[in-house]
Parts: sequence; C-alpha cells; structure tokens
Amino acid sequence: MKRKYFNITLVLTALIFISSCTKDWEEMNTDPNNPTDGPMTNLLANAIATTGLSFYDSWNQMNSSLSYAGHITKIAYIDEARYNFRPGVLETDFRNYYYIQQDLLKVIGKAQATENKYAEAAALTLSVYNWQQAVDKWGDIPYSEALTAETEANLTPAYDDAAAIYADLLTKLEYANTLFNSPPSALNVLGAGDFLYGNDADKWQKFCNALHLRLAIRTQNVAELNKVLAAPATYPLFNDNSEEAKLHWPGVAPYKEPWANDNDGRDDHGMAKTFIDMMLALADPRLPVYAEKTSAGIYNGAPEGAPNNAFNVNDISRIGTKYRNDYAGYSYFLRFSEQEFIKAEAYLLAGNASAAKAAYESGVAASFEETGMTSSLAAYMTKAEVAWDNNTVYNNKTKIWLQKWIALFKQGQELWAENRRTDFPVMPAAIGSVFSGHNRQPFREPYPNNEFTLNGASIAPAAAGIVDYYWGKQLFWDKRTGVN
Repeated sequence: MKRKYFNITLVLTALIFISSCTKDWEEMNTDPNNPTDGPMTNLLANAIATTGLSFYDSWNQMNSSLSYAGHITKIAYIDEARYNFRPGVLETDFRNYYYIQQDLLKVIGKAQATENKYAEAAALTLSVYNWQQAVDKWGDIPYSEALTAETEANLTPAYDDAAAIYADLLTKLEYANTLFNSPPSALNVLGAGDFLYGNDADKWQKFCNALHLRLAIRTQNVAELNKVLAAPATYPLFNDNSEEAKLHWPGVAPYKEPWANDNDGRDDHGMAKTFIDMMLALADPRLPVYAEKTSAGIYNGAPEGAPNNAFNVNDISRIGTKYRNDYAGYSYFLRFSEQEFIKAEAYLLAGNASAAKAAYESGVAASFEETGMTSSLAAYMTKAEVAWDNNTVYNNKTKIWLQKWIALFKQGQELWAENRRTDFPVMPAAIGSVFSGHNRQPFREPYPNNEFTLNGASIAPAAAGIVDYYWGKQLFWDKRTGVN
C-alpha cells in the first residue's frame, strides 16, 4: 500500500508542477504542420484537392479502371490491369475516401454553425460525389457509422447496403439543392478554398443537379430523372463546357495535373486496343487528340491486361498530349457532355424522341468542342454509326452509350461503372488475368485486406459471395445476366 500511495503522490505532484510551470503545454505539443482542424474554406480546399490527387492519378485511373473499361492500359509493370492488385494501394485508396469525408463533415458543421447555406450545400455535393465513387467501386461500405470514430469511439463501423446508400445520397442532393435555392446573403460565401468554381454557388448547384441525374440514370430511377428534368428553374443544370465540374491544376509542384506528373520519367501506359479499334472503325476525328501515333505512323492499342511479352511497347500508341503532358490540365469530375448523354437516355426512357435527339447531339458537340474538333462535327454526325434514328449499325440507345463511352475519356471510375451498367462495349476479362474462368472485366475492386483484419465481423456479410476478389457479387445496379 505504501508503494501505491507513494506513486500516486508523485503523479499528483508532477501534475501540479506541470500545470503551474507549463501553461502552454498543449500549444507546445501541437504540430502546426499537421492541424486537426482549420478554417472552413481551407478544409473545403483540402477536400477538393485530395479528391483530385487521390482518385484521378495513375493508381485509380490509368492502372485499373480505365483498363477495365477499355480506354488505357499498362504497357509496363502490368499488375493491376491483370488483377494482380497491391494491398497497400487499396488500403490507401479506401482510407482516403474517409479522410475526405471527415474534412467535409467539419465543413458542414462549421457552415451550419454560421448559417452558411451555400458552403453546406457545396460540401454535401462533394461528399455525395465521393460516396458515390466509393460505392461504385466496392458496393457495400461503412456509411452510417463510418465517421463516428471520434464522437462515439466506434472503430468497427457497420457496412451499409449499397442500394440504401444510393437512396440516402439522392436525399442529400435534394437537400443540397434546396440550400442552393436560398437567397444570396453575406453569410453564404465559399471563400478562397473553392478550387472548383471560384466561389460560384450557381455552378455548384448545377454540379449538384447533374450529379443527381448521374445517380438516377445509374439506377434507372425514372421518377428522379423526370423530377429534375421537368423543373429547370428549381434544378438548374450545366449550360455548356464552361460550367462543368473539372479541377484545373495550378501546374506547379505539388499541384501538377496527376497524369502529366506521372509522365515525368515514366512510360507505363499506352492506349488500349478496344478504344483505338473503336475510334478507327468510326474514323473518329477526335482520335489524334486522345492518342499519339506510333513510330510507324499508325494508331495501335495494347490488349488490356496482356502478358508482358504479348506486344512490343514501341508499337503501341501513347496517350495524347492534351491529356497527358499538361501540368496545368484538368481532372474531370462531371462533364457537360456526360450530363447531356444522361438527359438523352432519360428522355428516351420517357418516350420523348425529339428531346432525346437534341440532348444526344448536344453531348457529342460538347465532346468535340473539348477536343478542339468542332469543324469536323457536321460530317461526323452523318455517319450511320452516329446519326440519330439511322439504325443500320446501332440503335439510338447504344449510340448514346457509345458516344458517352468515348466522351468519358480520363474519367476511369465513371467509365467503368457505366460499362458495367450497359455492358457496352463488351469487355471480357484481361487476357493476362491472374484469375481464370471469367468472361467480363471486374465487377468491383477488392476490399482492403486490413478491413478483414480490423473490422472482420462487419465486413463479413458484405464480402459474402465475392469470388476471386473481383467477381461473384454484382453491384445492385448491375443487372447484366450471364456474366461471371
């Protein structure tokens, strides 16, 4: 007993000494370079920049999803394109989504406390955007309990049903749009941290509603599509390419456009065979912008996820200069052309052929404007494979899907999700796949290994039915049959 009493006395004495002599102890032991909080606009800036840096780089776009969907593939170190994943990369990817959500949760809290409705709405929109990307990648994920580690000491959050998450995301977008419809005031300021739109809440609202359409078309939710499209004054949408959601990189380290930054001293990626063959078949005038010719003066793509000895790297086209060599280039979150193709499909579902045609042609025109090929548009639109109502090659729905597939260049996650939804074009499993017996590209990304170690009871139901990490359990909006 004497020993215990003596130790407690020492501790109490030490605490009294510390409190009297080091009043600034907390400040002294706070790392100013790793803050746990910050001004609202700074947190928004970090969430926007981290979204671009983390999910539009080589790991999340060029190595995997763009190869799964047939645009770009690895021509060196062919691992992810053959489904030989690196566990550490997946763990970082999974974790980054939640880091971003923590920042956005703080933005929302600060915005509510100051009655800044536009900032709250912008943070909600970006939050939904990142949740949607994560759901489309993995399916069921921690959601309702995901951000409770600090407030409730919950280190094993439950996995929510992917369909239920999507439904809640639509509710959040509806609420965000309501906030955006609030009258302007001195309180409603996004600040200098709005790297996406430079403090333009009107454009954020259009991003919010275009994202609403994206989720609705993915799930074929006709009611939601019709609601947004029927009330343009309440649900304003992008008018042209200048309003689309794209992150313009400053062009200097550490904020160089991720694809151009990856190109410094590396040559790991080339154009995929599916994309090159499709563009050649269409005689598509955008091809020289998307791709470079080989030394032989031709366009040639590498088979997606091929074995290392399946081709000569000198015979493969590289990614076009506009999209690969500009440090001050763009990461595209949601394009105007994508919005127009969604509208076209929605109008087609509703039986409004004239509106569908107008939206379809607007989407193609927007893509041509982006690539600087507007002068070639008129002739292109007369092609049997492209012209509306000329069904000699494709019907109108598959024409929408085809042009959307092309225009989603550099948007790997969305491209792969749409390819799984439509099964157009058909993408078989990589010819060099490390797993045999599958007739389609992956249905999902593998769950991180550390989730099974640290959150095993929660992840077990979500992982049930998955085969070879990537297959066996289709996402709820993936209605394809006969795929494995």
